[in-house]
Amino acid sequence: MTNEEVAVALDGHLHEIRSLKHRMDAVEQNQKTLHSIAASVAVMAEQQKGISEKVDVIDSKVDALEQQPGKRWESLVDKLLWSAAGAAALWLLSGAPGAGL
Repeated sequence: MTNEEVAVALDGHLHEIRSLKHRMDAVEQNQKTLHSIAASVAVMAEQQKGISEKVDVIDSKVDALEQQPGKRWESLVDKLLWSAAGAAALWLLSGAPGAGL
């Protein structure tokens, strides 16, 4: 190989090295961007977990609030039934006045 052929080959190799370096820089930038996105997704996943826990707490509180009127109504009906049963028992114990027996 002559000096000119070596120089041409060396020039070609230098051109290829520059091209590969440029491509490698682009890959490194893409890798940094990907790493940043992955970190952001991890943060979002952690925040989502916290939000999910808070929603569960709120859901249980809403369920409890929704059941309160039903519990009050059941309590009122329960008291009315016990009052009616007590009144009937007292009426029977008093000899059932007004029953015409």
